[in-house]
Amino acid sequence: MRIIEQSVKVLFPRSLDQGVEELKDIEFAGRNCWRSEGRITEDSYKTFIDNLRGRGHESPVEFGFIKLSMITSRDVMAELTRHRLVSFAIESQRYVNESKDDGGIKFIKPQFYKEFDPFYSYILKDSDYEASRKWEDAMELAESAYNQMIDMEMKNQDARKVLPNSTACQIVMACNLRELLHIYELRSSPAAYQIAED
Repeated sequence: MRIIEQSVKVLFPRSLDQGVEELKDIEFAGRNCWRSEGRITEDSYKTFIDNLRGRGHESPVEFGFIKLSMITSRDVMAELTRHRLVSFAIESQRYVNESKDDGGIKFIKPQFYKEFDPFYSYILKDSDYEASRKWEDAMELAESAYNQMIDMEMKNQDARKVLPNSTACQIVMACNLRELLHIYELRSSPAAYQIAED
């Protein structure tokens, strides 16, 4: 079993220059609405796009494009794929044998997770670690059950039934920048993932 962090890598634009070209495409599309293409300068896209968004005129932002590769948990994947104006290619548990990875099945470390540290354990409440240990135990049990089912020559698609939401998966995602901003606004809201108050 391996406990890993979520990660994201930008696949496109591949360079700062390509990113600037995407922003310039947005400016060009937006200025078409007012036939003000003659006002384009080397860096006019910076204030122009800010002004578009400030006015709520975000349709030109759809002319920018991004591709991402991410490793996240199956529950986050389920939430992310609810967005309809996005293309997804997702690692398939039907075809991928999770137990073949070096170090075992990968699980995404949850937000509440705390590694046990004997030095600080006297300061922190026992319950701070208790939930983390329960989660670890559940992941180990799921991994063991999955591996046993594979050893019994069960198909990956059947063995995956015992894997939890914390199981890592790789996603390639592509969308326009307007949709990415929309996803960010929704998914970064405090209502999207409730954090318990102390």
